[in-house]
Amino acid sequence: MSRRDFVIGAGQLGLATALGCNPSRARPGGSLSNVRPRPSHTLPSTELSWLRLKDHFVATVGEHAGTGRPMGPLVVLADATFAPRSRFPLHPHREMEILSIVLDGDLSHHGNQAHDAVVRPRGAQLISARDGMVHAEGNDTERATRMLQLWFSPNVHGGEAAYYQRQLPSVSAGRHLVAGDDGMPLRCDARVWWLDLSSRSETRLEVRPGRAGYLLALSGSLRASGASLETGDGAELLEGDVVLETEATASALWIDIPVPGGGASDAG
Repeated sequence: MSRRDFVIGAGQLGLATALGCNPSRARPGGSLSNVRPRPSHTLPSTELSWLRLKDHFVATVGEHAGTGRPMGPLVVLADATFAPRSRFPLHPHREMEILSIVLDGDLSHHGNQAHDAVVRPRGAQLISARDGMVHAEGNDTERATRMLQLWFSPNVHGGEAAYYQRQLPSVSAGRHLVAGDDGMPLRCDARVWWLDLSSRSETRLEVRPGRAGYLLALSGSLRASGASLETGDGAELLEGDVVLETEATASALWIDIPVPGGGASDAG
């Protein structure tokens, strides 16, 4: 599959198409807990010569493009690794909040704003596409880059595209807000947190009524109210408390979102 094919899938995938797909509702484990694990090996994957990725929600490329379902306003969560010296071609986005988070390596950004930003490990960039923009992200270095890209459907529309960037502090136990405040303002009711976990303490997450969460293990092994997650595994978090524990250091991403009707998510 060529880079041009990827752009056709990712740049031109309409939100209506994403919302209209109908995957299987089967869930791993069948647990009655409010933690529903989604192991990495069960997720759609794409392998190109220059890119590897796992799609946790709507896929935008390859044989799985258009499959999967959003979870509230969270449309896309792609865990992607770029080969050295690789980049998407320029492609458009409109009316989407696009959050990129770098886990390892450097992520370069190029676009019609021509600011040539570079996002480094534990860094994030938010693009509020609004009335439209053209961009391309990639890896301009000699080593691989692993990054996450999240797409959120906005509830406020129109205006000139806006760009924001944030660097999280160096590794330390605790939770760090990535997006969802005045510094990284998502145009939807969502917040994204980076969690640094330590064996010396437990972390408690509260999922309030009418909301849901998604947890992604970024590095290391952890337990979420007894459910085991390895690097790359995800888990839906339904209403209630979730206790995170690890026997060593680990990190995770926690996404807090509203769920229409206050019930379980529609994620496939």
